[in-house]
Amino acid sequence: MGVLKFLVWTACAVGLGVFLARGKVDGRSPLEHMERTWKRSVNPSTMDKVKDGFEGALDDAKQVVSQKSANTAAPRERITEEDRAAINNIIAKKK
Repeated sequence: MGVLKFLVWTACAVGLGVFLARGKVDGRSPLEHMERTWKRSVNPSTMDKVKDGFEGALDDAKQVVSQKSANTAAPRERITEEDRAAINNIIAKKK
């Protein structure tokens, strides 16, 4: 029974994909309709901001990964002094 369900769902997914790529609605495929709608509704400057943010994050990641050894640069800490004091208090209480 499980194999039959799998085959039916797979056939439905393939059929939907073929329809989206090849089917004609008003002279265009549904995929072409979606692309035109996307291009009309998405602001290019917004996409540029997203791309720039991603590229900046990618550059930061490459910089961190490409460091030759851990001793060459101090690790970046994001712990505030209040957090450090709270941790030290917890450690002192346990001793």
